[in-house]
Amino acid sequence: MKIEVIIFVASLFAIGCASTAPRLDSSQIRPWSNSLESEYPNDKSVIAHYKKGSYELSYLAARHTNTMDSDTMRLVQHLIEKEKINVLLIESIPHSSGESPQWFVEESKKGLTDAFVPGGESALAVALADQKRIPFFAGEPDHQDIYRGLKDRKYTDQDVIGFYTVRQIPQWVRQRENKNDLFKRKIPPYLKHYCKVFGIQDCPSMDETLKWYKSKLGHELSVDISNEETAPVLDGTLFTQKMSSEVGYIRDHFTLGIIEKLLQQYKKIAAVYGAGHFITLRKSFEASMGQPEFIEDIPRSR
Repeated sequence: MKIEVIIFVASLFAIGCASTAPRLDSSQIRPWSNSLESEYPNDKSVIAHYKKGSYELSYLAARHTNTMDSDTMRLVQHLIEKEKINVLLIESIPHSSGESPQWFVEESKKGLTDAFVPGGESALAVALADQKRIPFFAGEPDHQDIYRGLKDRKYTDQDVIGFYTVRQIPQWVRQRENKNDLFKRKIPPYLKHYCKVFGIQDCPSMDETLKWYKSKLGHELSVDISNEETAPVLDGTLFTQKMSSEVGYIRDHFTLGIIEKLLQQYKKIAAVYGAGHFITLRKSFEASMGQPEFIEDIPRSR
């Protein structure tokens, strides 16, 4: 009789453990530095699958691309079409956009072909999730949250609006915008939009932003700017790298909280996020959910 009671109590304890959603420790988040680069599990994109009891997190650490015939897009297709998930988390827009905003579904499908995805891997994930009626959320803080966080860290309005603009240029190029007059066409309306978003009254002009860039980095801004100039590297040599690291740290804290909330509500979730965020967040995942299993490059379909 005593043995039966012990077994019954133990089984209840096991069920209770399995039914408790993971608590993700934000103190484990690490700011990006060059020393973390060696922790990438793969030179390409990879899915890290975590499981704790009935809770599962499939995190696609994506190398950003717009090309359909790529390891990233094949993993997106595998994640949505083959893995059993109840909700999708993407990187592209603020969490405040709500559940499965229809405008983003339409935007994600715009211009999508068998060869090219203008909106990148998040857009493809959303388009496929919509076909399967899988709800999605974004994991990003509002731009105002990032703005306040940067201002608290003593960055100026010009620093914030300039950084946002510089970071956007490679994305415009990936979207195949004409490079010849890119700055004149895209930068002024972009500045105006984000000045309004941030509530910046004295909005910098394009010329002021170009001068700011040269004063901070020591050379003229080019349409062929490398992604490395705005990579979130805390120990980087560039002003924009250090600033990007601050932005990444603000974003990671917010995103981790959203992942924890979605795990509690949906139990099996997929996240399509940049590979760098996986490295800065992985200690938080592993402290609660253990080591992941990795799904690497999916072969091309014939």
